[in-house]
Amino acid sequence: MPALLALLVLAVGLDVAAASEPVSLSLERALEVAQADNPVIAAERARKARARGTRVSSRQAFSPRVSFDATYARLDTSVLDGIPVIEPGFPPVLGTRGLGPLDGRVVGVQLVQPLINVGAWNARRQAGSALDAAELRLHRSRQEVEVAVFEAYFGARTARRQVEAERKGLATALRALRQAEAGFEQELVAPVDVLSARTRVSEMESRVAVAEARVVAARSMLRRVLGMDGDVRLHLTDPVPRPRAPAAESSIDRHALSGRRDLQALEQGLEAAEFGVKRARAAWLPDVNLLARYDHLDGYDPLEFDESGWLLAVNLRWTPFAGFGQAGALDEAQAVEAETRARLQALRQQAWAEAQSAHADWKAQVQGWESAGKGVLDAEEALALTEARYAEGLDDITALLRAQAEELAARTREINARYRAVVAAQRYRLALPAAHGERLP
Repeated sequence: MPALLALLVLAVGLDVAAASEPVSLSLERALEVAQADNPVIAAERARKARARGTRVSSRQAFSPRVSFDATYARLDTSVLDGIPVIEPGFPPVLGTRGLGPLDGRVVGVQLVQPLINVGAWNARRQAGSALDAAELRLHRSRQEVEVAVFEAYFGARTARRQVEAERKGLATALRALRQAEAGFEQELVAPVDVLSARTRVSEMESRVAVAEARVVAARSMLRRVLGMDGDVRLHLTDPVPRPRAPAAESSIDRHALSGRRDLQALEQGLEAAEFGVKRARAAWLPDVNLLARYDHLDGYDPLEFDESGWLLAVNLRWTPFAGFGQAGALDEAQAVEAETRARLQALRQQAWAEAQSAHADWKAQVQGWESAGKGVLDAEEALALTEARYAEGLDDITALLRAQAEELAARTREINARYRAVVAAQRYRLALPAAHGERLP
């Protein structure tokens, strides 16, 4: 028994250790996980499945309907009692007899084949357009989730880079503090220098804590985008890439915008709405069906019989007035069409504005990152010179702390500018996918 308990404790310990192991996650793997587990994509898949089911049910426009029915009847009535009969004998006499309940069974098979049903035909075409729209919306959702994964993944990496920058700033502040304390011991600097350096160290320790909290928040956002559980620890392996500048000339025209899947989905939605109007108008047209039925009748007690029969007919059904239901349905369908057309026009205008602004933002963010990179080099050189001058007593502690703050601010600007430039490129490719292929790089 002790050995068994030891094995159980060891197994639990191994499970806990395995659960605490961080999961290595590359950007490519993150995209795969998001495509499989992201709730937005899952919801769009469900909408597509529902549209596919509607499409399947619309086959009734030309498919036969076969039904089977069976009825067992037992009739017990006073009509069957006291029936006059001639009793056998000599001489025969007139008497009465009750026949009892009447039992019987009717079995029938019926087939209805639509011949002309304009409304059902338009309903099938409407369902087909709605299914195409659902497929396009799913594709667009996948593209949007890809951009969200880019933002969340590199957002977490950027938050980690910011922690490293803050820790480096803390190390610089501690170095300045040691330098000030050494100068104070040698009576080369005033006590205020030591106090100012300690204040800077306290500030940097607080900044490091805030930056680490931002890492936790960024990783939580990434797990939410990926659709992962909250207790999964992640180890991100891909660094923030070097931003690339946009092309000098970008063709933003109607052809380029036509590649957006959200526009295509709404165009298919408009086509479905148009078929909906045709379907509503078809309510005033007659429907023609072919009807075939076979019945078999069995009689038991007191009458025994076995009969069968079949019927073949052509049925025409026409409802010229249905209590304003047809007119109301037509008005509703026309309103849906008008609303969809207006939404499509608004989305086209929005897509045009998004493409232009996204391209301008991409270009500006790349330029800002390049400037920020140069600023980091200048700030590092300025900090090194100020530290040397402070060590020689040529500058005071205020100049040194200011140089430290400027160096950290320059590094922070470079980190954030790099992230914004990478995200701006992805957003532009989402706004204008036709110019960069279907899959976002």
